[in-house]
Amino acid sequence: MRFWVALAGRDAEVEFRREGDALVLEMEGRTLAADFRRLPDGEVYSLLIDGRSHEVRVSPAGSGLEITIHGATLPVEVRHPLERLLQATPQAAGRGAGETIVAPMPGLVVAVRVRPGEKVAAGQPVAIVEAMKMQNELSARQGGVVSEVLVAEGAPVTVGQPLVRLEGSP
Repeated sequence: MRFWVALAGRDAEVEFRREGDALVLEMEGRTLAADFRRLPDGEVYSLLIDGRSHEVRVSPAGSGLEITIHGATLPVEVRHPLERLLQATPQAAGRGAGETIVAPMPGLVVAVRVRPGEKVAAGQPVAIVEAMKMQNELSARQGGVVSEVLVAEGAPVTVGQPLVRLEGSP
C-alpha cells in the first residue's frame, strides 16, 4: 500500500507491504524490513530492525500522528496518494475550491458532526474515526459548506476513503 508521508517538513512517497512476518517499507530507493508488533497497551509497538529492538509509541495528534522513538517525538501526517493528487491539481489549489476530508487510516466511523448544507469553519471537526482503539477527530482545513456526507456512523472505512465533501466559500 502506498502513502504520502510528511515527516519533519519533508514529503515522501512510502510503500508498506507484508513479507511473511516482516513489515517492509520502501522510501526514496531504500528498503527496510522490520518485525513490527503491537504491545498490550495498544499505543506502543516493538520494532525489531537488524537484530536491534526499538520501542515506538504512536499517538493521534490533530489530523496526523505523533511517533515517539528513543525519546524523540516526531509529528507525522499520512495521506493517501489520491488526496495528494487532488491537492496538486490547479482546481484544488485555488481559493474556494472546496475540500474532501478522507479517512487517514482504516477504522470505524464513530461520529459524523456535520450535515449537508451546514457551514463549516477551518479547523472545525467533521467526523471521528476510531482506529487501533484510538479516536481520531478529523477537521476541515478550510471553511466552506458541506456538499456531501459520504459515510454514516458505525460504518467501516478504508485508508483514503472520502468521508465529507465541502464546497469552498465564494
